[in-house]
Amino acid sequence: MTKNEGMVKNMAENFQDKGLEVLYAKCNGFPDPTDVQGVKPDVVGWDPQNELYHLGIVADSETITYDSTKEKINTLAKMMMGVGTSEGERLPFYVGVTKEASTITDKKLQENNLISQGNIEKILV
Repeated sequence: MTKNEGMVKNMAENFQDKGLEVLYAKCNGFPDPTDVQGVKPDVVGWDPQNELYHLGIVADSETITYDSTKEKINTLAKMMMGVGTSEGERLPFYVGVTKEASTITDKKLQENNLISQGNIEKILV
């Protein structure tokens, strides 16, 4: 298992601990996520009670600085439910990072004015 797969597995377990159904994850045991507006989340969960998808990506201290990671964050953090009882609600978005990437992740989220949206949670994976 690669470092990235281990991080994704930890995030998937975090989703399950929150009571979410993990639909897709970039690790063994789950189907691979599909593109969402041109980017691919690492984990997709479903909250059956609130009928709401939850999206997540993982990054370490190197990949958090990549333009592709910034694009993923900016796209996925702005997603909203299009149908159902949660229509129009912003999807909960998780950025799973290593301890070493925690501070730089906070900075990146602040630089992109995403914290104020209220739907983003950073978790250590």
